[in-house]
Amino acid sequence: MRALLIVLAGLGTTAAYADPAPPADVHAGAQAVPPVRPGEPQLTQDLEARHNIRGCNAGESCARQTDVLREFEIQQFPRAGANPWIDERTAPSSRVEASASGAKKVKRPSELRPDQPWLDKLELPDLPVTWTQKLVDYLVFYKDDPRGRSIMASWLVAQGRYRDLIVSHLRKAHLPEDLLYDAMIESSYDNEDSSYAGALGLWQFMPQGGKIYGLRIDRWVDERKDPLRSTIAQMDYFADLYQRFGDWHIALAAFNAGYGAVLRSIARYNTNDYYALCDYENGLPWETCLYTPKVLAAAIVGHNRAAFGYADLKELPPEQWDEVAVPTSLTFGMIARVAGSDEAAIKRLNPQLRRGRTPPGEAGYIVRVPVGAKPEFAKKLAELETEWSGYDAYVLAHGERLEDVATTYGVSLNQLRKLNGVDREAELEGGTLLVVPKVAEDVRAKNKARAKAKLLGSGVDQKEGEQLIVAIPDKDFVVDKKQRVFYRVVAGDSVASVAKAFAITTDELRAWNGLDADGKLHPRMVLVAWVAPQFDAHKHEVDLLDESSLVVVTRGSPEHLDLSESRTGRVRTEYIAKEKEKLSDIAKKFGMGSHDLARINRISYDTVLDKGQSCIVYEVKDPGRSKRADEQWHKIPRARRGKVATERAQRTANKPDDAPVTKPGQTDE
Repeated sequence: MRALLIVLAGLGTTAAYADPAPPADVHAGAQAVPPVRPGEPQLTQDLEARHNIRGCNAGESCARQTDVLREFEIQQFPRAGANPWIDERTAPSSRVEASASGAKKVKRPSELRPDQPWLDKLELPDLPVTWTQKLVDYLVFYKDDPRGRSIMASWLVAQGRYRDLIVSHLRKAHLPEDLLYDAMIESSYDNEDSSYAGALGLWQFMPQGGKIYGLRIDRWVDERKDPLRSTIAQMDYFADLYQRFGDWHIALAAFNAGYGAVLRSIARYNTNDYYALCDYENGLPWETCLYTPKVLAAAIVGHNRAAFGYADLKELPPEQWDEVAVPTSLTFGMIARVAGSDEAAIKRLNPQLRRGRTPPGEAGYIVRVPVGAKPEFAKKLAELETEWSGYDAYVLAHGERLEDVATTYGVSLNQLRKLNGVDREAELEGGTLLVVPKVAEDVRAKNKARAKAKLLGSGVDQKEGEQLIVAIPDKDFVVDKKQRVFYRVVAGDSVASVAKAFAITTDELRAWNGLDADGKLHPRMVLVAWVAPQFDAHKHEVDLLDESSLVVVTRGSPEHLDLSESRTGRVRTEYIAKEKEKLSDIAKKFGMGSHDLARINRISYDTVLDKGQSCIVYEVKDPGRSKRADEQWHKIPRARRGKVATERAQRTANKPDDAPVTKPGQTDE
């Protein structure tokens, strides 16, 4: 009967499911107590393995603080028409027309949040405060939301490292001291912080902005990460923005979005009211409309730590250091030994140094060491002179390979890479300064000759002492009143960089070398260029090839093909059919594949040659010359191997100069 009920229930308009059969000791009818349903199963998990998979402990958020803050901002202040938490089919209201006064502004924050009367009692920063809903929401977030509390607590702890440094420079520049909190929002007071757009350091300078304000940015040093120098530069940047806009709300917006974007918005809507521009559709970017309230909120929290529950936080101690000059390029390890410190401390104090050492070729470079290390630094450095004085600086030329430099200075390629912090050779270019061991002049000259020989001997199938084959579109082409030079491509080269090195146009370089407009250059290519007669390769830091060491041929010419095949141990030979012969049979005679022979002659692999027709074959002359020749030699039928050279000599000797020859597809008629 129970089974029947289940079947009948399934026939109804609403699906029904019967409970499982009761245990044997349970009878039909009313029960003394309700049945007990089991709880959620408790699984025994490997929490360490979950940590490896998740990236953090189970139950914790793995997101960065900035990501958590952005999550809040998206929820609380959704972009116009782009709320991820609502049905995307719901049409957003138009924001083309702003309200008369822009975003709602009030005199007291409690007008926006009557349930939060404590807001009216807050001490205000020295930046002008305009009370808006966004500002109030940020304050509540930092006070009551666990995410906001975690973020703000870490920021306030980190602030101790650079507060004194930043505030002292703000005072000196006569700027609001609470611009200190702008660095909190920009980087969390982290010199290593970077953005997807390329901003970097305590104040998140973009490369171009950093250079405008005097920050050095090159292979060895990036002063955007230097807390002192970047702060000095930022004071001028703040002053310039305030000079331009005269109002800190919109000046901060310009710092975030770029002054050009803000000026365009002002011109478009004909108002300089930051909050009004944020209320217009496409007035200012969404992030920029959150930026000023976010900075103001951070400053207000900083002035009211007790009210927000942060009074007991212990800040990081102020970053302090002594400055010393070093006589040559020194590694962090060497500086740490001399300073009686460790590499981590030296790296933390000198975040602007990108390669784990001071830049080469700059005697007297100033580095920071822990406080108290300066008095004995010079003395201890002199005691260890034998360990650090054995290095020089070297300027890499365009076209010079890192392995050439390694050979010249008697070190392995890996040692040279490690010495200079090189991860990819493509990041190097002409003019790059390298650290190299000191080598006697005569030894260096000898090694450099070896390096040049290795470079010239690195051609395809080339043996030591042979000239490098260089194939160009037309070896007889000349440019009036110009001299011809040859350049070996190295990793990282581009048509633009090579053309710039030779002071020619990219179109000229492509035309002279038959290069595709969209293609990339590759190492081992050799480019020809026509430069001014007075072109000084040394001055332009270009490493040229000596034309006397080259064999220049026209690309694809018989001369080029014959020479190239001779380097493999093979000879290009014209084979004349004495009777009808299949191409596959001819290929077997010479140890070639029928498809390879067809490709060489640009004919079908099933072609049959008539008597008197000819084709080009690659005949092995020296099996030991290359792996390719050796493999082909072993494919030649044994009975023919001893005859190959003899037949080739006979064909050459017996063929009259005027003997009629036809190609595949032709007849003797």
